[in-house]
Amino acid sequence: MKTPKTTSERCVIAICSEDKKGLLGQILVLFNKRSYEVSSLNVSRTDINELVMITVEAVLPVNELPLLLARLQKIVEVYRAAGYLAGEANLDKVGFFRLSRAIDESLFWSVLQKYGAVISRLSKDEVVIRKTGSDRDLFELYGKLDGPHLLGFCKSGLIAEESLSLLNT
Repeated sequence: MKTPKTTSERCVIAICSEDKKGLLGQILVLFNKRSYEVSSLNVSRTDINELVMITVEAVLPVNELPLLLARLQKIVEVYRAAGYLAGEANLDKVGFFRLSRAIDESLFWSVLQKYGAVISRLSKDEVVIRKTGSDRDLFELYGKLDGPHLLGFCKSGLIAEESLSLLNT
């Protein structure tokens, strides 16, 4: 009998848990056992003592998401876990672009204005700009800045805004 073909999608898993040593290892074992591709991992402190929000961005079969969430919630330190398809949640990241000060000034200022980026750091030889947005927004800006004056780029992990509701314990 043929098994139905499942499609893998980019998912975001938000986990509200106690901040305990070894917890990330326990969580990542669940992803590694099934060979899910993890593209982003973020741990953020909350305003509640000893409580952290862990966000994992991974590619996995959509039909396996409920099972993964159930397994995560079996970990003693995990209070709640929720999963979202990437298109279902507001998933902003922060991108940092390190640029040479030799960049054309008119291009620089027009890009800042058009893309809503801000200057994060300014030195004699370089400038770092910061942009908050989706992966698509960040890579669109990257495409505009790509060239010899772009010295470096990195982006942060993400936190799904919807995951804040997990803190209602």
